[in-house]
Amino acid sequence: MDRSRLELEPGVWLEKWQTLAVADLHLGYAWAHRAEGQLLPVETREDSTERLLKLLDRYPAEELVLLGDVVHRAVDVPALHSELRWLALTIGERARLRLIGGNHDRELAATLATAGIALEIAESAMVGPHLLLHGDQADESVAAAHLRAQAAPGGRVILGHEHPAITLSDGVASHVKCPCFLAGPGILVLPAFSRWAAGSEIGRYPFLSPYPRLRPPDCAMAIAAGKLLPIRLAGQ
Repeated sequence: MDRSRLELEPGVWLEKWQTLAVADLHLGYAWAHRAEGQLLPVETREDSTERLLKLLDRYPAEELVLLGDVVHRAVDVPALHSELRWLALTIGERARLRLIGGNHDRELAATLATAGIALEIAESAMVGPHLLLHGDQADESVAAAHLRAQAAPGGRVILGHEHPAITLSDGVASHVKCPCFLAGPGILVLPAFSRWAAGSEIGRYPFLSPYPRLRPPDCAMAIAAGKLLPIRLAGQ
């Protein structure tokens, strides 16, 4: 495998600690909207777990950390319970599964208990010198303290929450919006893993999280055709 195609920046790997990090699965998206009366189409099962298994095939890891918004909303429907059980069982056979709570996961603990799934939900996780969290922390003073604390040992705050995307254009008529990573000194923002997440185009909307507001990323890595395309962000 040509790892240079997929490396975000020199040294930005969690393989030393055998950890894979993924953000914003939003499991049960369609079911959550149907529970609210919006008749979105549903399938027998989402493909997020299959895609996670493929990632583990390509990047063998001892643990998988889900950085919040594991579910879109913890609705009490059998389909979501089945999806969570399948996630816990199939991924659990391959790697230790760690859940970090996000703003969409307020009722997730109760749903896991109802589904008979013995998984805890944490606010954050440390992987080496890196702090992994969702990013919906509202207190800027807490966010600033986290950024300072991780900078000292050469670590980063790694988060989700933003669903970042960037539009690529030929300058004439063709353009496409691609999910992207955002990186800068001491910070790394992951794209949403969910296929339902359209992505928030960077530069058009303010950041939701205080972390990128306090430490604006200076580079985007667009995910295009299975490769990463680094793009220096204007004004950074």
